[in-house]
Amino acid sequence: MLVLLAGCTTRFAYNNLDSLIAYRIDDYVDLTRQQDNVLDRELTQALQRHRQQGLPPIHRALDRLQADILTPMTFAQIRQYHYLFTGIGQNAASDLAKPLAATLSLLSDQQVSQLNRELQQRFNEWDKERRGLSEAERLNKRTERLIDTTEDWVGRTTPTQRALLKELAGYQLEMSPTFLAMRQQYWQRWQSLLKTRRQAGFEAQFSQLLRDMMALNSPSHQGSMNMYLNRRFELMLRLQHSLSDKQRQTLNRKLVNLRKDVAVLIQQK
Repeated sequence: MLVLLAGCTTRFAYNNLDSLIAYRIDDYVDLTRQQDNVLDRELTQALQRHRQQGLPPIHRALDRLQADILTPMTFAQIRQYHYLFTGIGQNAASDLAKPLAATLSLLSDQQVSQLNRELQQRFNEWDKERRGLSEAERLNKRTERLIDTTEDWVGRTTPTQRALLKELAGYQLEMSPTFLAMRQQYWQRWQSLLKTRRQAGFEAQFSQLLRDMMALNSPSHQGSMNMYLNRRFELMLRLQHSLSDKQRQTLNRKLVNLRKDVAVLIQQK
């Protein structure tokens, strides 16, 4: 889904996704030639399945969204689109689980240790960067990121819209302790799962972990997440209602181009 939101590079990125994923994995663990071959083969098959089965629902969702954004939406619609695209993302994660699980099952204990060290180091770097900023700096940084992303889709935002995005950034910062606690839970599940990487059922459990991460599912934090999501839906409703005709037209053009890219990808072999 992140690749599909990359704008003009959509088709290039998607058609080279196998290489991009393999390249990123190399940042975390050194694979043998056999493991590389398994990853390449399984990725090729997974991406072909996704092209045939995963892209059509995205095309239909974009077509539906393109029609709905032309007029003010309801709270229920905002909520429905969140769960629609979350479900699409979860299905994409399941597609990716098969090649990753096949590769992980071949890792030695030394490679698993290397992988976990690299991941933990990345977490530590993110945490250090966050701790190095004051609360006001974190709020400003997150607000600027939200404004940049929004303006990529609708053009220049108004002061009122920027204030809404700052409010959303505040919601996200309030949830930081919950998000960090959830990350720790996922990390513990990941470490436990890798110990069973050669056992039956590993792929299914790994797929479920990826699906939970994609949807931010966590039974012990579901109450907080539901409250956060409802606040976010209400704010996104206000933001969508604040769009000018020019902004709606800009967003519509972006969605048209993205939908066309997805249609071309579906037809490619």
